[in-house]
Amino acid sequence: MMTLIQIFLMFTIFILFSSNNSFAQQTYTNEGSALAFYIENDSRNMGGPGSDQAYTNGLKLSYIYANNRIPRWAEKPTQKLKFFDEKISSSKVNFGLSLGHQIFGPNNTDLTELIPEDRPYAAWLYAGFAVSFKKNDTAQFIEFDVGAVGPSALGQQVQNNFHDLIRNRRAEGWRNSLNDEPTLQFFYQKRFKYFKSKNLDFFPYYGGALGNVNIGVHTGALIRIGQNLPDDFGPSRPSASDGDSFISPINHAISKENGYYAFAGARGSAVARNIFLDGNTFQDSHRVKKKPFILETEFGFGVIANPYSAVWRFVTHTVEFEEQTRLNSFASLNLVYSL
Repeated sequence: MMTLIQIFLMFTIFILFSSNNSFAQQTYTNEGSALAFYIENDSRNMGGPGSDQAYTNGLKLSYIYANNRIPRWAEKPTQKLKFFDEKISSSKVNFGLSLGHQIFGPNNTDLTELIPEDRPYAAWLYAGFAVSFKKNDTAQFIEFDVGAVGPSALGQQVQNNFHDLIRNRRAEGWRNSLNDEPTLQFFYQKRFKYFKSKNLDFFPYYGGALGNVNIGVHTGALIRIGQNLPDDFGPSRPSASDGDSFISPINHAISKENGYYAFAGARGSAVARNIFLDGNTFQDSHRVKKKPFILETEFGFGVIANPYSAVWRFVTHTVEFEEQTRLNSFASLNLVYSL
């Protein structure tokens, strides 16, 4: 079985090949292209609560192509996406590829037997294909993810090998994880830019998700204050499986000036399905009774030192299922190199 490192290496090779050999002949600049790496964890080493439960770890590697530079094999599908909004035709387009991995688990990872009142062990490994359509004051983000949950997603190997590395106790209940299931997931989000200046901006948004991983809708807002704010639509993160997993960064740190900022946000989500709580779609598996509505808050800060930028945030959301008794939190770090 391939390791997660081997999969990431193959993904990197694919990006390098497609970025040099897969485009129609045209004049273009490199503006808007970026390489981003996300890591999310509830460990205290990242500023999290140190709980090692619920959503316990996430990784995502993303490559964003330059403005209006779309691989040949993606040109026709990208054109078809314009049915979302006629104004998209005059928008600036960015195409992106990503590879992501997420791990979920119960509170007590020492037990080998099934814990009926707590969430299942689960992992999700996926490849993402995303497009953004940007205008001056609005942006629409669309992403399709293809992957798998279950043992094939390598959750046990990633979690326990990492625990061995840091000399932490292994999670013993992975034999009770969700079964193997292929996944096909669609995300959409639209953001609006208000109060834009070099020191303050505000982003209301709404969106949704459709697929066998997640079905739901959400709405929220984010405010940012600082010095020399980047010309983008605010920081995003890969863990929001109800639709915040859009391409980011796009023109992140496009300004030649360095800067910094603090931000805070809140979001409400209505969830019809969450495979990490509802269990497998087509097979019997462990499941819990999820809550249909989730509230979430976040705060953090970002630093831009061209061509690099970094964003750290702390995320907290309300209980996701009836048997859960406390809020869940984790920390997220996004590192970006603007090419």
